[in-house]
Amino acid sequence: MKYSVHDYAKALDGAIADSTAEPVAKKEVIVKNFLELIRKNNDEGHMKKILDEAARLARGRGRGKADAMRQVTIQSARPLSKAQEKMVQSFLRVNDIVEYEIDLELVAGVKIIVNDEMQFDGTMKAKLDSLFGAVV
Repeated sequence: MKYSVHDYAKALDGAIADSTAEPVAKKEVIVKNFLELIRKNNDEGHMKKILDEAARLARGRGRGKADAMRQVTIQSARPLSKAQEKMVQSFLRVNDIVEYEIDLELVAGVKIIVNDEMQFDGTMKAKLDSLFGAVV
């Protein structure tokens, strides 16, 4: 790998941040050139990591602001009920990027992860792991 994932992500985030006032066509050229650079360096296999890191950096630019974007992942064993969705909506902000995931290993309950940093784990799996982990 010619450059680290973080270096690529920082370059992409900076280029996009600098072009916020530019028309969409200019942003498309920036992204096209960035992808061309990655292909030229044979680093296409790291693309997901690069894009995830660039998204994290972009969210971090607004840190401390009430309108900052957050990546919120909501995991549950089955689809949320209307009451659960309403409860989750009260927690979310307008600019949040929300992703719902079904994870059958959770048994019951909900796990909420914000920006891959903060986590609330109210799942039955966590409670069982805690209970039986202490016994062993």
